[in-house]
Amino acid sequence: MRTGDQTLIKELNKNIIMNLIRNQSPISRAQISVESGLNKATVSSIVDEFIQEGLVIELGPVRSAVGRRPRMLGFNATAGYAIGVELGIDYVRVLTVDLAGRVVSSYESPLPTAEVRSVVSEIVSCIHEEVAKTPESKLGIIGVGLGVPGLVDFASGTVLYAPNLGWSDVPLRAYLEAHINLPVFIDNEANTGALAEQLFGVGTADENAVYFSAGAGIGVGIILNHTLIRGSGGTAGEFGHMIVEARGLRCSCGSRGCLEMYASTRALVAKYTQLAGAAVPFDEIMHRLHEGEQNAMEAVDSVGRYLGMGISNVINGLNPSLVVIGNRLSEAGDYLLNPVKDIIHNSALGVPGSLARVELSSLGRNATATGAASLALNDYFQGPFPYAHAEPSRAGAR
Repeated sequence: MRTGDQTLIKELNKNIIMNLIRNQSPISRAQISVESGLNKATVSSIVDEFIQEGLVIELGPVRSAVGRRPRMLGFNATAGYAIGVELGIDYVRVLTVDLAGRVVSSYESPLPTAEVRSVVSEIVSCIHEEVAKTPESKLGIIGVGLGVPGLVDFASGTVLYAPNLGWSDVPLRAYLEAHINLPVFIDNEANTGALAEQLFGVGTADENAVYFSAGAGIGVGIILNHTLIRGSGGTAGEFGHMIVEARGLRCSCGSRGCLEMYASTRALVAKYTQLAGAAVPFDEIMHRLHEGEQNAMEAVDSVGRYLGMGISNVINGLNPSLVVIGNRLSEAGDYLLNPVKDIIHNSALGVPGSLARVELSSLGRNATATGAASLALNDYFQGPFPYAHAEPSRAGAR
């Protein structure tokens, strides 16, 4: 067998073993051998490498009815960290997760402008802020993921079109990698929210789920058969631009009557302003809503009914078992969820409607950035392991 073939086989075996340890820890070498089909010598050799690299720890022996007591292995989630970034219309949210996806710190900064150079500078500054707070670890920061409100070419890291930012064909990954010495992954923010709920949130048991990211705009992340669907051009899920009013409001995409003009945080602020006769920021509306103010409740009810129309259409078309409502509009809680469910009950087709649970995100404001961080985690643990043998690194700046 050629050396290259042997190297590939070893990396595949490492991937199999690592993911068994990540998902089933604590687990013994013997269990790994049985479940992977690999011989015990191969398992022991690779496990020993992982222990040296800091990714696996020995937990000690456990009681056994017969024979020697097996020594159990655990996944060392604090051997390294990943950074996730949510790029909003007027803010940047950055957080750090350990190798198991648990959030260890977060940081949010306002964006005074959507000018590309300024946004890149702010993202880099926020990443450095997070890096400075990250605990010392064997592997340091393994990568950075970003969720962006727009159409993204995942392979190149280019933002193809982000109407709410006014961006077209922005090579965001290249711009960021010029300032941080780390691998960078970029996807649509609804996709990263969907990944987060599938991996760490309410969707862990669902093969088919959709995630409605309801912020200043609306995007939808689609999970079918446990797989994120990006589409042939990487732009699947733009249901925020389905038409719900034929002669409706002009959208930033250039069309009229798009869902996000009636079922987003911007739509909520506009509706509240109409009802109350005064402009109030979104966070203040949320405060007034939970205090029971009538105008706030009516505004959320209106937005929720439009959102229910959009969700009904997606349920009819994709037949998911779960619909998750995330991003900032989900902070309205049951005031939003009840009208959404009411419209779905009356509008969605019987069978797909009856099979779809509708829930609020369990991850709150961290969903998009957590899912973005998972892009780096997923890349790292698919193998090969390019950073496991490198010198530990804390900072990403050149």
